[in-house]
Amino acid sequence: MPLSDQSFVRRELDFPGALRQGASGAAVKRVQEWLGYHGNGTPVDGKFGPGTDRALQGFAARKRIAYAGEVGPAQWAALTEPLARVLGAGANAPAGKPYPQLVRWFAEQHLLAHPIELGGANRGPWVRFYMKGSEGESMLWCAGFVSTVLRQAAEHAGRAMPVAGSFGCDELAAQAKAGGRFLGGRAVAGASPGFAALGACGVFLVRKTASDWVHTGFAFDGNADSFLSIEGNTDHKGSANGFEVAQRARKTSVCDFIRLG
Repeated sequence: MPLSDQSFVRRELDFPGALRQGASGAAVKRVQEWLGYHGNGTPVDGKFGPGTDRALQGFAARKRIAYAGEVGPAQWAALTEPLARVLGAGANAPAGKPYPQLVRWFAEQHLLAHPIELGGANRGPWVRFYMKGSEGESMLWCAGFVSTVLRQAAEHAGRAMPVAGSFGCDELAAQAKAGGRFLGGRAVAGASPGFAALGACGVFLVRKTASDWVHTGFAFDGNADSFLSIEGNTDHKGSANGFEVAQRARKTSVCDFIRLG
């Protein structure tokens, strides 16, 4: 089933019915989360009160859409548009590109949307999108981000994913080893074949030990010393438990890699 038809995606995007003051529940929580994403923050408590109404007034004014005390289809679509745009990015994807280049292109579309946590640590619509509906403090979502992008690119290319995907870095590494796609950091940081072995884009795995990896994302434009990344669940410090999708520069030798081509 395509990603766009998955139930956890449809729960985020399908209009739940009109919402107004006095409403409560998951749909109101989603409205409050998206208000925070758009810069009109209000407590994410699932209760549609005066604060949520005031935030919606500000959001509607900024977006130049009508709002008369009720969230209808137009307001809901405006709130959730960033996720819908990322999900539908394949309609504008370049044709005829090798899979690693497609992966990088899709990762860049996520980066442009600037997914962030909303409503608490490892929570919000972006986290649920990457984690198949799950969220919570323990739900580190960097591997979920990688797996989602790999799936989008594979669906667009009409091919299988190079690894099955996972919520865990160690499982991604195991899948890569089983498929002959795992590249140790020494090989990639060496003179030959070096970073060129990854091609246009690969997956990096921050190595804690020889059998334990603690963070992951996409790697490109690299050499023996460093590379650029697009990664989820990070921040400006490069944390493995941050709050956003961001581009970073990372050290090649402390990572292992997954070849996608």
